[in-house]
Amino acid sequence: MFKLRRASSAIHVRRRDLFKYRDFRLAISGQFISQSSDALSSLTLAQIMLFTFTDAPSITALTTALIVSAVPLLLIGPLAGHLADRFKRNKILSRGNVLRGAITFCGLIALSSETRWVGYLVMALLVSLTRILYTARATALAQLVRRHELVAADSMSLILSVIAGAIGAGVGTLISSSSPALALCLSAIGQLSAATLFNKISVPLGGGTRTKTNTDRFDFRMLSAQFLAQKTRFAMLATAIHRLLFGVCIASIALMVDRSYHLQTTGYVTVLGSCACGSFIGSNTAEWISERYPRRSITVMSFLIAGVAIGIAASSSNPRVGIVAIAACALAFQNLRIRSDATIQANSSKENLGRIFATYDMFYNFAFIGGCSIGIIASGLADYSQVLGAIAISYTCVSGLFLKISDGKESDAKKSHPTNNQPAPVEHPVIQVVY
Repeated sequence: MFKLRRASSAIHVRRRDLFKYRDFRLAISGQFISQSSDALSSLTLAQIMLFTFTDAPSITALTTALIVSAVPLLLIGPLAGHLADRFKRNKILSRGNVLRGAITFCGLIALSSETRWVGYLVMALLVSLTRILYTARATALAQLVRRHELVAADSMSLILSVIAGAIGAGVGTLISSSSPALALCLSAIGQLSAATLFNKISVPLGGGTRTKTNTDRFDFRMLSAQFLAQKTRFAMLATAIHRLLFGVCIASIALMVDRSYHLQTTGYVTVLGSCACGSFIGSNTAEWISERYPRRSITVMSFLIAGVAIGIAASSSNPRVGIVAIAACALAFQNLRIRSDATIQANSSKENLGRIFATYDMFYNFAFIGGCSIGIIASGLADYSQVLGAIAISYTCVSGLFLKISDGKESDAKKSHPTNNQPAPVEHPVIQVVY
């Protein structure tokens, strides 16, 4: 039976309460400095190597962004999960940021026109390291807080990610064009500072498991069983499908804004800004939502909210309404994603957490890339209102599907039922009397 709200009140966890943990403070501070420095270096290198801010249309910007996003996911995604389980995450985070700082310093070589090719190499290495460090950092959260605090920890991490990205990009906008060398030096120093903070964490963050050759088959079976577990499967499917449909909406509405106002790449930038705004609000509401609604309710509501928002955008065919609809979809997805992140972190074994989380991350990000590709193609073949109308119907239909799919809650209820916890009956020995 479907229940909209939780049967009992969850333990209330305020995000600020997590800062009473010393190691959490160090980890979240290291993340903030690392991500702001990464945003600064990325903007500086992109301005040097790629962007001349031409009048190319949004379809060009979208295609370029898809290719740039797909390459590190395809090449580094599987490796990131393996490394997070194979080596100690404390060392990955501290030494990885040291390496990122050193690589950023090497970006100074690209300032000369004769050695411009070095900049492309530096960008590729930094993007690859970002995937590895993200997986290690996300899987380390489960060791820093208690299980019921994971949603608050994930939402705090994502909130600070947005703020760090905005600060890094803001500083980069101010100084990267006039003094790119200074921007790269500041970024490198920030990465080294983040490494120092990660190195001070005293609690083991997991990883460092070494698989023996005679147990490879067993570990593979255990890993497969965890992927097929109801909670993991439900979280991965819900997040990936929502992200797929969201990608179609972003591509279609970005192209609609371009065509309506003839703003070239501004359509793509405007949609991304609206998406970031919705995601930031969703990161703030995720804690409150998760404490009051179970996993299935959050999933169904996220699809219904997105379906209604896109349906309104399809019926109006107004670019401004479409931009607001994108923000609503991003808000709904962020609540679902944070709930799914916590589900994966809480229900995966310590030995395979990195591999499972990396696969989950790749799954929904590739779904987004596929959705954007579908949106670009569909918007060229059909009217925007038709594309968005089809997506609105899809959102609504999928919400009904997740009302039926098991989310693992039923099996937990059966295991915890009193009849399943009764002690086994005692068999009394039969005494044979010999006459």
